[in-house]
Amino acid sequence: MNVLTGETGAGKSIIVDALTLLRGARGRAELVRKGASSARVEAQFELDDSSRARIEEALTSLDLDPSWREGLVIERVVGKSGRGRSVIHSRLTTQGMLERVGGELVDICSQHEYHSLTNVSRHLDLLDAYAGLDRADGPRREYTAAYERWHECTRSLAALEERTREGVARADYLRFQIEEIERVAPIPGEYERLRERLTLLRDAQRWVAFARQAHEMLYEADDAIAARLAGLVDEARRGPGSSHLLAEIGEQLSTAQIACEEAASAANRFAAEVEIEPGELDLAEERLHELESLRRKHRLDLDELALRADTMRAELTELDNADEHLEALAARERELRARLSERAKVLSDARQGASAELARAIEGELRALHLADARLEVRVEELGEPGPRGADQVEFLFTANRGEAAAPLTKVASGGELSRVLLAFKGVLATGDHITTYVFDEVDAGVGGAVAEAIGRRLYAASRGRQVLCITHLPQIAAFADAHFRVDKVALEGRTVTRVERLDDGARVEELARMLGGARVTASAREHAVQLIAEARRAPGNDGAGPGEAKVTKAVAKARTKAAATLETQGVASKGRGKGKAVAKARTKAAAALETQGAASKGRTTAKAKAKAKSKTTSKTKGKTTSKSSEDPPAKPTKTGRGSRARPRD
Repeated sequence: MNVLTGETGAGKSIIVDALTLLRGARGRAELVRKGASSARVEAQFELDDSSRARIEEALTSLDLDPSWREGLVIERVVGKSGRGRSVIHSRLTTQGMLERVGGELVDICSQHEYHSLTNVSRHLDLLDAYAGLDRADGPRREYTAAYERWHECTRSLAALEERTREGVARADYLRFQIEEIERVAPIPGEYERLRERLTLLRDAQRWVAFARQAHEMLYEADDAIAARLAGLVDEARRGPGSSHLLAEIGEQLSTAQIACEEAASAANRFAAEVEIEPGELDLAEERLHELESLRRKHRLDLDELALRADTMRAELTELDNADEHLEALAARERELRARLSERAKVLSDARQGASAELARAIEGELRALHLADARLEVRVEELGEPGPRGADQVEFLFTANRGEAAAPLTKVASGGELSRVLLAFKGVLATGDHITTYVFDEVDAGVGGAVAEAIGRRLYAASRGRQVLCITHLPQIAAFADAHFRVDKVALEGRTVTRVERLDDGARVEELARMLGGARVTASAREHAVQLIAEARRAPGNDGAGPGEAKVTKAVAKARTKAAATLETQGVASKGRGKGKAVAKARTKAAAALETQGAASKGRTTAKAKAKAKSKTTSKTKGKTTSKSSEDPPAKPTKTGRGSRARPRD
């Protein structure tokens, strides 16, 4: 059990924020320190065999490497913009993947979770979690799948009924649209080809004149270019055959002649194509206008209108056969509704059966948290219509007092009672989970004294099977720590830095004394701190030889010496005022109490040591031994109830 303490505002919540990021929470730019480009959180998890198998299965399902040699390392980086990266086992992952894996490793219980208890809609989820109904193979998952199928069918049925009511008008509209498309009958690619044709037709006379002139000059005229080239080719061929240059000139002239004749032929064909019939231009412009209107009306390319027409024909056929479709869909809806009702009945019966068990389990936890007369009722009521989570409504009724009727938890529970109810739910729901690390962030709000001690015992018991990190302001809880960390703020080079320091046993007594007494630590506060630690060591599940037991014994002796010295100083200062006798009596009483407490802390490992402690108490302080005969009356321990001496500072 790891406990973190410190003054309000020291930065304890930063640790919770860091772990929350590793569980896949949304990163915020405010988390980045001023002057830094990003915030980085990294954690290494050492897992036992069962936890390792579960994490490997989760990683495999996410297509991540499931093997690692030592601890599993998870890293999260948040940039100034709020965006960043997530890394699992040296591989980049998404935030959703990190949430899946992180949720298997760490569970955080904070004071903000009280809202889950005051929100009635969350009560059903808590009941289902206790009964295991929300597991992957549980009845709630089966119900959810059945509900989604039925809900989709009801939406289709409602849409068809709406279309049927508007069927006549809609059918007439579809017929008109289909007829219009069929009348225009656009051909794929026709729109682009028609626009190119119109460009020519609108300036046809100029282009026809050009084509005829080109044909005339190249081929038809008396001095046509093709004829003159033909004469030059004949002249070149009559030259001496030994001249390669002359042969080359002849070949090039022949090529030019052929090209000239082909150009003349193309000009002749172009003139024939461009030459239009009377009214052709008007017809082309009218056709283009029809296509353009149809395209703008349907807001589609003309090539897509054929598909639109097919869709409208299918809808028209459905409207024409609406009665048959409506009857078939209604029959399907009734079938799915019957299956859904069966699933809802199974789910409801399971909730009814688990409700009494949950109530008994919570009441048992509450008795351990000093709410002996508390009573919880889980009310399960049937809804008129099935919903996404079933056909039930669940609400928790609560009373902390015997003889009082249970009322809605959200109305009657105080802040301290809500804290304990939340811890009770955590204790009950944790029985079957496999989370390796639990984080409790100031869940002790509104409690103190014996109740705080009871909470500490429950947290300590939970830490025997898993790692527990607890942030608290209550010394009664901090006394149960296996490892105690103090969080404080210091100024370094003009910047505020949060520092976390693991306390040795002497510093731990001082920290608990500070939490008990405030800024001025007194001898009585140290005495009380020593007693709190010693009492915590006698917690169920701790046989007195827990981690650091020998060191705690040394801390007891050290604190006892310091308290005696303080009382001695006070005695010397008081003798001159005639009060030495009263001070000496108080000093003797406090020393006897510490003497008894020290012996109890050292000698509770065996029954023999306990018997010896009753007859003779021995305390060693800095090499000095003090003994009391069994004939002397036993020292009466100072009464120091949990939290009765001083209220913890917030």
